[in-house]
Amino acid sequence: MRAAGRIAAIVVGLIVLTGVLAVVGSGSDNTGDTVRASQWADDVCGTVGTWQGELKDLREDLGNSTYGARESDGGSGDAVEHVVYLRSILPRLIVSTEDTLQRGLERAGIPDADNGKEAALILRTWAVDTENKLRTVNQTLKRQPKATSSAFESLALTVGALGQSAVDGRAAFKKVQALDPALADAIGGSRNCDDLMKEQP
Repeated sequence: MRAAGRIAAIVVGLIVLTGVLAVVGSGSDNTGDTVRASQWADDVCGTVGTWQGELKDLREDLGNSTYGARESDGGSGDAVEHVVYLRSILPRLIVSTEDTLQRGLERAGIPDADNGKEAALILRTWAVDTENKLRTVNQTLKRQPKATSSAFESLALTVGALGQSAVDGRAAFKKVQALDPALADAIGGSRNCDDLMKEQP
């Protein structure tokens, strides 16, 4: 596999690094409302799982585009070609992060726990930070690479943003669990959260 293809494989792998597709939660809109901690846990983990499912679809699109690309001739255009594909995927990734992840976490409401508002804010802040990182990378990718090294740098930035989002997401859930035993129990007792967490690296 050519070098650019290997980097693209790393990128698409990191898109779903944080876990596997979970079952959607209750689906009701509880924005600003207080809900049972168990329901909140189901909904937030279901939301993250649904978002990751959308990212998996985007990963497959990127993979198909990569495999459908012309064979490498050893020229600098091969690396640039992968950046072109990433440019087409990143705006869709941003929309998914905003519409599915952020909106879903808002719709989950606030868990009925002593630190419920703080818990909800922790996860929503992670979602916003993820979108901001992706928007920064997207702005970088809009600049036409003038050399192979620039193209690889753009790919590396994408890998870094997605990898950091995965790390931050795991840390956010751990922080929520540490806030209150009731929240830890709710997350630990949720099937959605179990499906989401059991394959965490």
